[in-house]
Amino acid sequence: MQKEVVKANMVVFIASFCTLVIELVAGRIMAPYVGVSLYTWTSIIGVVLAGISIGAYFGGRIADRSPRTSTLGWLLFLSGLGAFSISPLTNLIGGAEFHTSLMTRILLITTIIFFVPSCLLGMISPVVVKLTLNNLEKTGNVVGKIYAFSTLGSILGTFATGFYLISWMGTRTILLTMGIILIISGFIFGDFFKSKKNLALSFL
Repeated sequence: MQKEVVKANMVVFIASFCTLVIELVAGRIMAPYVGVSLYTWTSIIGVVLAGISIGAYFGGRIADRSPRTSTLGWLLFLSGLGAFSISPLTNLIGGAEFHTSLMTRILLITTIIFFVPSCLLGMISPVVVKLTLNNLEKTGNVVGKIYAFSTLGSILGTFATGFYLISWMGTRTILLTMGIILIISGFIFGDFFKSKKNLALSFL
């Protein structure tokens, strides 16, 4: 049990760390196209939170239908691909006008670029909880630890990005690094190649 809890804590820490890094980098990525304004940050925060919320909902359904480590591996892998997609999508649609108001344009661009990666990352925690809860007498303790490490990852991701990563690495290198971390995590924690159809079947 303890080994599973440690792995669970590591996974949610990594996922939450990457989520907050991506969220903070989003402002720098969007700045050349829409500027850095209250509209920009409102859109980024709202879209990321919406993605996490919807991802958590569907992640819970996936966890019940396919409670396997390979499912977790797929989600981590796809989250990594989502991080990789941010820079190309920004280059592709960042300058699009959409013939709407500035506020709507910012919201549309932000949604197209950041919603899917946030949604995929949001799916991870419910799957982790499902895989870890094999002793109902300690449910509160296990879930409490998982959410504590998830929040800790978010906090460290925030400070690391704002104080160090952006100045050291630059935004696009950061996104590439987060994608690599997530994909490697998929291989380490997900028994990735054992069952490649589980995630697809869980949606049926």
